Amino acid sequence: MDHVAAFGIGSTNFRAAVARSDGELLTEVAVEPTRPSDLADQLVAAVEDLRSATDRDVDGVAVSTTGLVDDAAGAIREFDTPAGETIDRIDVASAVDRAHGLPVRLINDCNATALGEWHFGARRDEDCLAHVTFGTGIGGGVVEDGRLLRGESGQAGEFGLLPVAPHEYESTGVAGAWEAVCSGRGIPEFAANRLAADGRAETEGPDAADLTAEGVFAAADAGEPWAEACLDEVARYNAAGIAAVCNAVNPGLITLGGAVALHNPDWIVSGIEAHLDRYLFVDRPTVRITPLGDESGLYGAVAAFRAGRDATGSTATTGAGERADVPDADTRERR
Repeated sequence: MDHVAAFGIGSTNFRAAVARSDGELLTEVAVEPTRPSDLADQLVAAVEDLRSATDRDVDGVAVSTTGLVDDAAGAIREFDTPAGETIDRIDVASAVDRAHGLPVRLINDCNATALGEWHFGARRDEDCLAHVTFGTGIGGGVVEDGRLLRGESGQAGEFGLLPVAPHEYESTGVAGAWEAVCSGRGIPEFAANRLAADGRAETEGPDAADLTAEGVFAAADAGEPWAEACLDEVARYNAAGIAAVCNAVNPGLITLGGAVALHNPDWIVSGIEAHLDRYLFVDRPTVRITPLGDESGLYGAVAAFRAGRDATGSTATTGAGERADVPDADTRERR
């Protein structure tokens, strides 16, 4: 049974654990702040800590990370910081190889989570599932019969750029992008604009500069009408986005993750369920919050490691940046 040092790396948090390839976590999950400017060294040190934390040999390193990922080269091509800055090219595999001589599997976090759902999460007997992550942006992945849908250039799963929202909102140059109004970054801007348009910004809502997605949900929980009305519109756009995914790939199951969904499951799931049929053509799938929770990135990393091993008989990426021909290898961007 393979043992892997698994990492779930976000812009803010850096999670690590040793796991078996069947998904069992063998150590406590260690969580520390992500150090974007020092990420390769942070990863090397964390691998050392994990190897010291278990008496089992570690066979490889699996990394689920936000950003533009080049698994073939073993590098994160672009990594977004919480401050909105971008760090270019972080050579992960070569750093781990020099320090530990271990192979590395690198995968985008949203695609990884879809693989994690297939192997370890909510799937029962469905042949096709889609996962949607509601975080700073919106991303996801589709897995059918165990294979991750990658697309021609590895960019499949950019669900947050589906144009379902008002065209005056945009993200990454896409007018009407779903994530421009329904993500952790989009919700406060959408709420602030609604308040301003209705002339209520000074009397009913908080100052736009202080508005956060967490604050909008908290206000709605407290029964504030402006927040409830905002989240009702967000729910309609979420339903349209989920339906667009369904109409395109016809999944039997959709799982939802990311901080926005995990921290506000009732608002997100009930809103989608209430409006989904209006936009849906294909058979209605089951929609549920991922059972993998905050550790979905870790499970996704393990699933990617497992998929690479099963496809080739070995792990995917060597420390020198060469890799076997792994069909599931991911090379796409996710904010």
